[in-house]
Amino acid sequence: MFYTHITDFESISIEIYQKEWLNHSEIARKLWRNPSTITREVERYKSKITWKYSSKIAIKQRKEKRYKVNKQNRQRIKNDEFLIKYILSKIKKYWSPEQISWRLKLEENIIISKDTIYKFIYENYPELIKKYFRRKWKKYQKDRKSKYQLMDRKMIDERPSIVDKREIIWHWEWDTVIWVRWWNKEVILTNVERKSWYLLASKIKDKSSNSVLEETIKIFSKIPKYKQKTMTYDNWREFSEHRMIEYFTKFDVYFAHPYHSRERWTNENTNWLLRQFLPKKTDFQKLSKNQLKYFVSLINSRPRKRLNYKTPYEIFFN
Repeated sequence: MFYTHITDFESISIEIYQKEWLNHSEIARKLWRNPSTITREVERYKSKITWKYSSKIAIKQRKEKRYKVNKQNRQRIKNDEFLIKYILSKIKKYWSPEQISWRLKLEENIIISKDTIYKFIYENYPELIKKYFRRKWKKYQKDRKSKYQLMDRKMIDERPSIVDKREIIWHWEWDTVIWVRWWNKEVILTNVERKSWYLLASKIKDKSSNSVLEETIKIFSKIPKYKQKTMTYDNWREFSEHRMIEYFTKFDVYFAHPYHSRERWTNENTNWLLRQFLPKKTDFQKLSKNQLKYFVSLINSRPRKRLNYKTPYEIFFN
């Protein structure tokens, strides 16, 4: 477990859990934190009126502290001629602030974050940005159209309208699930049939398009061909081999619109059910295939209100 600062989301969660009369140990288990961390957080940010923990006060005071620390760090650069000369000389060699930050730590044992260096440059030497920085004032794109552009996509608008009626067990939605931090490349593929809500899930070594292709072929080799008609994907690069998937599985592959998860809500809802067994920060390296298979079987054998309290297993196979 990594002991980072309490996030704003966690602050709000702590306040809600306290209103539900959970003690610090119970809150800590829900947030994957140490009980002492929760205790310190609660004692530090109490309202002077109610004497109870307030997430608004916690979030506000943390922001103020961060601002003061950042301001002190920028002042530290301004008051140190060596740092100014070092930073400016490296920027003129087209080094990024991140590279400068790490080299300062390696060479001089001086710890200054890349964000502090960025802010120092923005405030004092803005003319260097366009000349030496690669992005030259450009902001990172929030939409990933250009970054994750997939070729030859058939959008969901072209999908037959009968798919929306959920009358036939033919139509599937697919997604990749990543619930652990960046160092673990392993992901889980989840595939849900729209009428029966029957779940197929498997773990793969990474989310490359080749891994997704191989696992898709392997999974659907065990499913009757008449139950394989359409597949609806998200717009991530791991699905870039969709043409090969169509060729080997005979699916008609369609893509939901970017940032329209509601168009694949069957899959999104089922992923949420899987969270009960694999919460966030779960290390998939420790998850065996048999464990995942067991979790999937529990979900598929659970009665659903939307299925008149039949199970996905009963609907899919009957």
